[in-house]
Amino acid sequence: MKNIVTFLIVVLLSTFWSWGAHADIDAAAQYTEPVGRYIQVYQPDDAGLPMQDALLAYRNGQFTPSGNSVLNFGIGAKPVWLAFKVRNAGHKAVRRNLLLETAWLDKIDIYFLRQSELIDSYHTGDGLIFSQRPLDHRFFTAPYDFSVGEITVLIRVESDDDMVLPVYFISDEKLAERNQLQAYSYGFMYGVILALVAYNVMLYIGLHTTPYLFYSIYLLLFLLLNTAYTGHGYQWLWPESPHWQKWANPVLIMACTVSGFAFALQFLNIKTAWPRVYRFIMVSSAIFCALMLLAMLSGEFVVSLLISLVFIFFFYISSIGLGVISLKSGDQFAKYFLLASIFTICGGIITASAVWGLIPFNEMTYRATDIGMMMDAILLALALAERFNINQSEKLLAEKMAGIDSLTNLNNRRSFYKFVQPIWAMGLRNKSSTSVIMLDIDNFKMLNDTYGHALGDRVLVQLAETLQKEARSGDILARWGGEEFLIFLPETRLTDAVAIAERMRNKISAIQLTSEKNKKLSFTASFGVAHTYVVNVPLDELISQADQQLYRAKRQGRNCVCSELAD
Repeated sequence: MKNIVTFLIVVLLSTFWSWGAHADIDAAAQYTEPVGRYIQVYQPDDAGLPMQDALLAYRNGQFTPSGNSVLNFGIGAKPVWLAFKVRNAGHKAVRRNLLLETAWLDKIDIYFLRQSELIDSYHTGDGLIFSQRPLDHRFFTAPYDFSVGEITVLIRVESDDDMVLPVYFISDEKLAERNQLQAYSYGFMYGVILALVAYNVMLYIGLHTTPYLFYSIYLLLFLLLNTAYTGHGYQWLWPESPHWQKWANPVLIMACTVSGFAFALQFLNIKTAWPRVYRFIMVSSAIFCALMLLAMLSGEFVVSLLISLVFIFFFYISSIGLGVISLKSGDQFAKYFLLASIFTICGGIITASAVWGLIPFNEMTYRATDIGMMMDAILLALALAERFNINQSEKLLAEKMAGIDSLTNLNNRRSFYKFVQPIWAMGLRNKSSTSVIMLDIDNFKMLNDTYGHALGDRVLVQLAETLQKEARSGDILARWGGEEFLIFLPETRLTDAVAIAERMRNKISAIQLTSEKNKKLSFTASFGVAHTYVVNVPLDELISQADQQLYRAKRQGRNCVCSELAD
């Protein structure tokens, strides 16, 4: 009993499927999905089969139901005939558009027949210049007013490229809505990619860093490739060149893939980190390019297309491998590259599955490759931006460290002048009161000779820390050389500068260190203070005056502060 029920279900489903495949298209209905299930297919051995013979084959039942919403006959397929009936049960003609949403079909002939009489026809395809199309549309569109009754539509499609045929039967309004939605989405994508190209070109011009240039070239070639297989290229860029339109896809796939490899090898530093992998990629790419060139020179379009598709598949697999080995080697940017490659591959798999009928075909699944590439572009742009920020931070840190004394963390002479010069220039305009303190550790050579340089370094560090604690926020400190230190005090009168120097001297004399033999040690410093109203003397002259006052302090017995105030 169970087997009988199963058999009946299978028979009913088969009958329903067969009826659905042979059902007529209702002219008044709105079809949001491709109408491939309503279409019957015939691929004769005779590539030049006339329309009348194709119609006879259709009448004789030689056409077979497609079984899929999107028809796909593969690369290099023989010309195919499609047939379906449109029934208008209303009282007036209904205008509908036949839309073949593939941008790379060489030749399309569309025939409208009432019974066996030809009443209209359209002829289009990439073999014609773009201006000869019935409508200014990147895909192949044939508008037609379906009169009351039954119309048979025969379509002959010829293409050496992948013959994938999502056929839509839609109204003018729905076609306009579809065009507008696609225009917005492609406009957004093209705008983002062009902005990234311009941004990275500017970075390359400013930094002369090769990955930014290669990334810009990669994005630009991907953009050209996208316009080629979406039909925008033929519509906007090369409408008078059907020969280039035919070869654009394989050529641009090769160019985009080569530029992708160039960027990947530079971005991940493969040549230095993995020289054998680098040589393998370079040799493999050269072989693919040579094979492609030979196929093009021989005029073998199908072979050229297959080579380019295998090459881009090789690129995707290699990108995953390069990302993994770079990530394992500790390259912090490899995670972006690996994730970007995964997005691109997943997008390609989804689009291919939708075209082959493995998953539902819709705008999102068909455009999954574009979405994956957008994610790829954004992630790699983020990686380059992070690398730029890190490089800038490292550069700034290196510049900062170049101006810092490594032992005391105070400014060196170069850094001192860098920070003081703008303040000094402002003081010239304002005639402000400015002071300078120069100090020197007393008997520092004897400390070094007696207790060693390690203790001498500790003395310098302790003194520098004390000066930083006692200095005001606007004061600029520097290790002037050896055991000499300099303090620039803007907007400071001489009496205040002397008071600050005295406070520092007392703090320094209170410092105690322990030698290696646990002996308590202390040290002192001598100070020289100079002052000026900035307009009176140059900066170097003011420093020289502070140095002279320091020598006075040394002559007067050390551990004291000398200045013009004492005169």
